[in-house]
Amino acid sequence: MTGSILLLLLLAIPLIGAVATWFIRSTRLLHLITALAHTAVLIVALVLLSMLLTRNAPRAFGNLLVLDPLGGLVLLIVAVVGFTSALYSAGYLNHEVAHGAVKPNELRRYYALLHIFVFTMLLTSVSGNLGILWTAIAATTIASAPLVDFYGSREPLEAAWKYIVLTTAGSMIALFGFLVLYQAGVHVLGESYDFSFTALAGVASRLPAATALTAFLLVLVGFGAKAGLAPMHTWLPDAHSQAPSPICALLSGVELNCAMLGIFRVFSVTAPAAGLNHLRLALVLFGLFSLLVAVAFLVSQRDFKRLLAYSSIEHMGLIALGVGIGAPLAVFGAMLQMVNHALAKSLMFFTTGNLLLGFRTRAIAEVGGVVRVMPATAVLAVAGGLAIAGAPPFSLFISEFSIIAGAARSNQVFIAAMAALLLVVGFIAIVAPFNRMTFSTPVEGKAAAVAVNPIVLVPAYLSLAAVLVLGVWVPGPLHDLLSGAAALVAP
Repeated sequence: MTGSILLLLLLAIPLIGAVATWFIRSTRLLHLITALAHTAVLIVALVLLSMLLTRNAPRAFGNLLVLDPLGGLVLLIVAVVGFTSALYSAGYLNHEVAHGAVKPNELRRYYALLHIFVFTMLLTSVSGNLGILWTAIAATTIASAPLVDFYGSREPLEAAWKYIVLTTAGSMIALFGFLVLYQAGVHVLGESYDFSFTALAGVASRLPAATALTAFLLVLVGFGAKAGLAPMHTWLPDAHSQAPSPICALLSGVELNCAMLGIFRVFSVTAPAAGLNHLRLALVLFGLFSLLVAVAFLVSQRDFKRLLAYSSIEHMGLIALGVGIGAPLAVFGAMLQMVNHALAKSLMFFTTGNLLLGFRTRAIAEVGGVVRVMPATAVLAVAGGLAIAGAPPFSLFISEFSIIAGAARSNQVFIAAMAALLLVVGFIAIVAPFNRMTFSTPVEGKAAAVAVNPIVLVPAYLSLAAVLVLGVWVPGPLHDLLSGAAALVAP
């Protein structure tokens, strides 16, 4: 089967799944179709990635759909986290229906939107045209906002509207940047063109410097809002605390990376003309500021889902910082951080989803004695907390260390020291609450044993296994994909 057909099949599967789940009323069939659809997406994605790694880059419709290493990295994240989130949704929603938090007839809407949300992120990863890329990233908000408001009460509704307003405003700023970049290409080529990465890469060094820099800064601010970079981050803690836990895993682990992909695409085509130092400085400033803001809120957080949301801001800042440092080791670490964060954050949202199902509260002070009443979840809470905070032997330690070491080796000692200090404070702020909830005395009235469907444990333990394995061994194909992505990001 050719790469073009596989690309079209990759995008068709979630759309077919959306239509199928919208019309089916059987709960079992909804779960089954969703699981099968996301399994199929994962299989097709892996086949496409194997083609890419054998130097047979898949493409369709000329330059409209193209899979390169940078897009392939995001595709891998979408497929893996989409698969585990689909599995987790079945057990999570069954529990919610059984306890009256969700009506059975609302599952069709949830699954249809889930498929469309995944479709927009898949399209983002394989877009070879900047116009399609912008449309796909903007569409992720349209598809996911109703899922943020899935429970329908006041707080989710407010979070959804805040999410829509701020990320749409950011997308409009990014669109202006894309238009400036398109016009710069017209200025060089003397005619209209297809606005593909290929066309722009061929004339990147000839673009007007000031125009290229302006385009990048507009996209950085615009899609930075979508990626959760401070100070454009304010929607993120609200949305990630109110959405259902499987959706939180997709929002944090995948959607933020899609926005970062948009930033890095424009970075790679504007850097030759605008100057690497200018663009890297902007990324370093946003990265360090995001780390600082995230850590400041982490230390005072009282809600475990908001705690994870601010952790996402921290990690997105670290990814921007790694690319901004520019040293090969730091850029490679930033690419690895994208994968590690997606896996670890989905693990933690699945884990806190279990806590929410059991204790019916997001308040850290009201959760205690998890090791006694939910022992399987307690293991996930402790190990996952250490993983997302960057402790060895988990994979985030490797990517975070690579970024800091890259800065130190390239004589950017101040940046390395600042990042290391903030990460240490963030480590304590993340690990301490999860240890306290796990090992403290059970809270009176909250200590009843919680029956957890095993299906909600499987995706979390799969994610935990992945962050453990990547902490000691990066498989050759993944290393090649990371290296290819790093080469594209650091021209």
